Amino acid sequence: MLKIKKLSFLSLVVSAVVSAHVFANQLETKFNADSSYVIGYATGQQFLKKMIDDQKDIIHYDNARILEGVKDALEGKVVLTDVDIQKHLQAIGDKLDEARQIKVKAENEKFTTEFMKKEGAKKTKSGLMYRIAKLGKGDLIKPSDMVKVHYTGKLADGTVFDSSTERGTPAEFKLDQVIKGWTEGLQLLKKGGEIELAIPSELAYGEQGAGPIPPNAMLYFHIEVLDVTAEKN
Repeated sequence: MLKIKKLSFLSLVVSAVVSAHVFANQLETKFNADSSYVIGYATGQQFLKKMIDDQKDIIHYDNARILEGVKDALEGKVVLTDVDIQKHLQAIGDKLDEARQIKVKAENEKFTTEFMKKEGAKKTKSGLMYRIAKLGKGDLIKPSDMVKVHYTGKLADGTVFDSSTERGTPAEFKLDQVIKGWTEGLQLLKKGGEIELAIPSELAYGEQGAGPIPPNAMLYFHIEVLDVTAEKN
């Protein structure tokens, strides 16, 4: 009887160990499965979906083909060479750049038309457009002068890309050390003056763009001249 009890106890211990091992394996399997899903979901949500949404008006991606490509890559299938991949990525980039330039050009033309309809709007020989809201007092600003200003800069579609006004801290610089549109435009003012500038890309950041400013973008600025300091001889 005692022997039977010992055997029963041993069976229970073995059963418990096996069950624990099976349970641990089940937990590990679930963890691996959940981790795999989360990695896939996060990649799709944070990268793929954003990219597809951003480019949806230019390229109509096929989700099934995207997943097929991901699957082949994960399984190590050599379907495309690095040269093939780079070649097609370049073609995608070229298509996106072309579409963006068409969009920027249309926005520039629309903005130019609307700006020139404003009362008092004028255009210089260089192509700079301006509207003086307040001339200011004293002498006209010279290129060698140091100016302190508050400004807000926008793209042609109205997107604000920079604003000292919003930061609450004026900008101070020598007038001949900024973009050509500013150098030319602020010479039309005096201390205390206020002006709107519509600056063609060739008088701003040109074909290269800068930071949030895309290539060939026309820029709008509202500028208030807070102070002017003449260069010391």
